[in-house]
Amino acid sequence: MNFAFAGTPEFAAWVLRDLVSLGRRPSLVVSQPDRPRGRGRKASPPPAAAEAEGLGIECLQTDDINSARVLDHLRSRGLSTLVIAAFGQILRKPLLDSVLCLNIHASLLPAYRGAAPIERVLAAGEACSGVSIMRVTEGLDQGPWAWQKSVTLGLHDDAGAVGRIFAMMGAVGVDQVMRGLGDGTVKWTAQEGMSVYAEKLCAVDCALNVAVGAKAAHDQVRSLSPHVGARAASGGVGFKVWRTWPFGEADLDSAPGGAERVAGSAGSLAVVQNRLFVGCARGVLEILAVQPAGKGRMTAAAFLRGYGGRLGARLESNDLPSECRSLEEDPHS
Repeated sequence: MNFAFAGTPEFAAWVLRDLVSLGRRPSLVVSQPDRPRGRGRKASPPPAAAEAEGLGIECLQTDDINSARVLDHLRSRGLSTLVIAAFGQILRKPLLDSVLCLNIHASLLPAYRGAAPIERVLAAGEACSGVSIMRVTEGLDQGPWAWQKSVTLGLHDDAGAVGRIFAMMGAVGVDQVMRGLGDGTVKWTAQEGMSVYAEKLCAVDCALNVAVGAKAAHDQVRSLSPHVGARAASGGVGFKVWRTWPFGEADLDSAPGGAERVAGSAGSLAVVQNRLFVGCARGVLEILAVQPAGKGRMTAAAFLRGYGGRLGARLESNDLPSECRSLEEDPHS
């Protein structure tokens, strides 16, 4: 099947690589323009565009996928299908009327429609999620689906690990849907049931929240890892939290000896045998990996060796904007 692929971030790059490995090589990749990235803010191509270049596939970069330029490009190549994976723009009617648009959505629709399904699923502590291959319509993620696959999520899973698994699942799903389109066996199922909107991550989502149970705080951290990070501060030391483990709630292990003293005291810190713990409204969260401002990622033990003497008795309020300001998917954001 002659098709094009549209995607932008790392998730889309993974999907593209997996599609090619399955023998589904697109004739064209559409991605967004180069953007400033990293600490130096140097303009660089999005991951999907870089992957296309590495695979030797022509890439059209555009800030408007609905433009006449893109439509003309698709028509000139006789493309019948456009596969979308996290492109980052709304598709409009002229494009939808021109080609069959298949979207790889990282949730079990209708649950978690929107831009950040993986992060929102993990932050909500869901035990199960999955991938849907749907036909794009004018309503946001409301089109019928032709393929769904679910997986169980565990406390060790973070957004990066889940994203990599879902990318491979999405590529497999697209391959199967294309087979069904080719032999006329594909079946479309209308979405039914309640939906939760998975809005984009904002700066206000990234302040480590310990005024909840330890498991919910852990769910927040893993939903922001490995690209965003949960922000925290103590004693004037600002840092991102990348990895944690919860204790002291139902179905969790009891807090290690000495750490239980901060259980129920949200924000209180305890150092026990070179391990760092923070109290939550219920239970205790162990901080396992952090990144001080301007430094690289490190274990909590290394962090305590360098910064332990500067930490206060508890976490401080994060200096984050009160409005919801969207974040780029950038490890340096």
